[in-house]
Amino acid sequence: YEMFTAHPACRSPRSSVTAMGSTFEDRDPGTTSTDDHPPGATSEGSEAVELRKEAWVMALYVAVCLLAALAAVAEKAPDGHVRALGIVWGTTIGLALAHAFAFRVSARIVAQGRIRRSDANVVLAQLVGAAGVAVLATIPILLWPATAEFDVVRAVLALFISLVGFEVARSSGAGRTRSLLYGATLLLAAVSIAVVKNILSGH
Repeated sequence: YEMFTAHPACRSPRSSVTAMGSTFEDRDPGTTSTDDHPPGATSEGSEAVELRKEAWVMALYVAVCLLAALAAVAEKAPDGHVRALGIVWGTTIGLALAHAFAFRVSARIVAQGRIRRSDANVVLAQLVGAAGVAVLATIPILLWPATAEFDVVRAVLALFISLVGFEVARSSGAGRTRSLLYGATLLLAAVSIAVVKNILSGH
């Protein structure tokens, strides 16, 4: 019996498949198993995506609020630069600090009073997103005369929102025309939110 079973022709199909699989793995060292990935690779990748999302959320949030704030003020050339800078940075810093405060407190509520490293990274990403929009809105203030800077800042913010919408549509596989339409729709929604905010606040 041992003589017959030892012969390759008498082995069971399962044993043959196992042997072939072992031989194949030995001959193909380039094949990567899922076990070869570092334990934290997937979680680190998902955390990076979440941080980018938080930065974009805050950037869009600040952009819409700045549109509302700039639409609610009357332009005056003599102190235009000062007022524009004050509105842009005052609004941005106020929103960012309030958002960071609320986020840190809520993070402590769900984590038994502790701030996890991931929570701190989220707050940092939000601050970066807010600061990026504020810097983008500051450039026209420094380059354009006081009589035109309010309109230019509004146009820059509107262009930023539209480009974000365009990129969202393009990344999902839409064509250029549909992406432009989506960007315009997103801008219309943002302007509508700003108008409603100003109406409800009495401006």
